Amino acid sequence: MSDVIDQIMMKHHSVRKFKNEPLSKETVKKLVEAGQRASTSSYLQTYSIIGITDPEIKKALREISGQPYVEESGYLFVFVMDYHRQDLINNEVEQNLQSSFESAEGLLVGTIDVALVAQNISIAAESLGLGMVYLGSLRNDVARVKELLNLPEYTFPLFGMALGVPADDENGSPKPRLPFEAVFHENGYNQNDDEELGYIKDYDKEVSAYYDKRTNGERKETWSEQIAQFLTMKERADMLDELHKSGFIKK
Repeated sequence: MSDVIDQIMMKHHSVRKFKNEPLSKETVKKLVEAGQRASTSSYLQTYSIIGITDPEIKKALREISGQPYVEESGYLFVFVMDYHRQDLINNEVEQNLQSSFESAEGLLVGTIDVALVAQNISIAAESLGLGMVYLGSLRNDVARVKELLNLPEYTFPLFGMALGVPADDENGSPKPRLPFEAVFHENGYNQNDDEELGYIKDYDKEVSAYYDKRTNGERKETWSEQIAQFLTMKERADMLDELHKSGFIKK
């Protein structure tokens, strides 16, 4: 396998502890430009990336997220699904383009574009010896994030990314992933649920052993237990309403 796969992608883990070393403007530009090289559906480029340097905005975003590394990192990106540019084009050409980006398909296209850009930036950052962690927790208060970042209609803040030089005592390690057989289906979906449950049970044992070793026995929960807890607790019931307010999912 290539060095990119072996040395970067297969060793990825979220970094949550950084040195107090801000990223240079040159590094930020290089990362964003690497992100822009990601594939984009129909050349739409439905994303904007907001770099946060203002300490007061960082503080407010930390309060929304609840995570200290929103402030205590080398740099903070917020990734925004952005059809505002397309809306400006719509006003110039005087056509009804809104019907496209107000649709469910428009939402899917936009979120996929953002995810691809962000993952490119993640790999680029790790290739430079940096660490990173995604921040879906910024969606804890979407209305406040939109206000803080002065977001116009047809934009939506999807998630953030804290990144920087990992602290000397940062000791994260790659978490086990589901087995290949559980996620790869050839020529059609494998609907043998007994097989799938078998993979999950084996994986539960692997995840529990991982936590047991990482925490000296303080944590031993399985993947299934985590999923059950997460999906019953984190609803963010305002999300559809906030999407509507931003101009999305109107049909």
